[in-house]
Amino acid sequence: MKPRRFSSVLLLGCGLVLASPSWADSLPAHQPATSEDLPTEAASSENAPAEPAPKEASEGDAPGTGAITEEVPEEAADGGEPGTASEEPQRPPRKELDIHTPEHIHIQKYLDEYQRPFGTKWLTAVLETGAPYRMYARQQLALSNMPASLEYLPVVESEYKVTAKSRSGALGIWQFMENSIHPFLEKDQWVDERLDPWKSTDAAIKKLQDNYNMFGDWALALAAYNYGAGGLRRTIKAAGGVDNFWDLADRGLLVNQTTMYVPKFLAVAEIVTNQEHYGLEFPEVSEADLIRWDEVTTKRSVPLQMLAKEMNIDVSILKFLNPALILGRTPPAREYTLRVPLGTGTEAQQAISTMVLPSYEHTYKVVKGDTLWGISRRYGLTVTDLCDANNIEENAILPIGKTLYIPIME
Repeated sequence: MKPRRFSSVLLLGCGLVLASPSWADSLPAHQPATSEDLPTEAASSENAPAEPAPKEASEGDAPGTGAITEEVPEEAADGGEPGTASEEPQRPPRKELDIHTPEHIHIQKYLDEYQRPFGTKWLTAVLETGAPYRMYARQQLALSNMPASLEYLPVVESEYKVTAKSRSGALGIWQFMENSIHPFLEKDQWVDERLDPWKSTDAAIKKLQDNYNMFGDWALALAAYNYGAGGLRRTIKAAGGVDNFWDLADRGLLVNQTTMYVPKFLAVAEIVTNQEHYGLEFPEVSEADLIRWDEVTTKRSVPLQMLAKEMNIDVSILKFLNPALILGRTPPAREYTLRVPLGTGTEAQQAISTMVLPSYEHTYKVVKGDTLWGISRRYGLTVTDLCDANNIEENAILPIGKTLYIPIME
């Protein structure tokens, strides 16, 4: 087992460990959940990576044309015999990925980048960020009989950041567009399940599976996830039926982002899967990194802040477990399943049933000159009450026309 890189701060009385920058070894683990969510169109990932932005390779900047080859010890210098003490120890042979990885200049470009100090540091940080979610993705991929390498696709999509948002509006670790989620992921004024790393993982796996069934090739399935299945079908048709990703890329028939997206992903999967072969070391995850929880249901609009206070735990734990609740509370007048720390389900259900909760039926639309202080005084609230009800910071700037919920105690 490789040394772990996670640091943590214990949150007393909650049964969870909140870690910085990621969740630590002692985190409870999450039972795999099944989902029937499946977006109708994949997102286009436009997040700029923490490394230099991809560019077209050329003879001047491509590190080489060879791709993934076995490392062969060089002959000893000055005519020395092989096997002398000056030779480096032979590294383990590389393992073949479960997605075909050809020798290609674009793959080699990223392999070279990730072996440089900056690239290795960036990839290490991203894998640490993804620690709470990678094992779940790994298990769900195995249950779906999908390539294990797809665990690393969120590295390229979002750097495994739950709140990652692209310039085109794609959101979450799997970067779903809003117009591509229905009816498989939910979004309204209360909930955006693109932000839920577990539900969006289930949806992404099903979308990728659909893409593979449609195109019969993983490189094309990945390209469709980035570019959209409809767009890729049109590209293939315009190319006279050419249905090989590498031919389409080499002929310049794909947009640059998609051309570089597949090689970048394959390079990440290759170098992490074969890290010992490349003489590198990246953070590992195991079943101990799975996040476990209990679930409770409610038809009341339950503020996470109030529930955390009743349960005597830090609200950050409930927010971590329920990132889809964009206003920091469950939606009213319909059933919602809320995640709570493992072992606290009975306590949480009891607290929800007895809590005096505010009503959020009254709203206010911001006009020019409004401030949080002024609005709160108008309705006999504190600024904190108003901010908690709308999941905003006390120093937030209020856009004209924004609708605020006014909490009125039931």
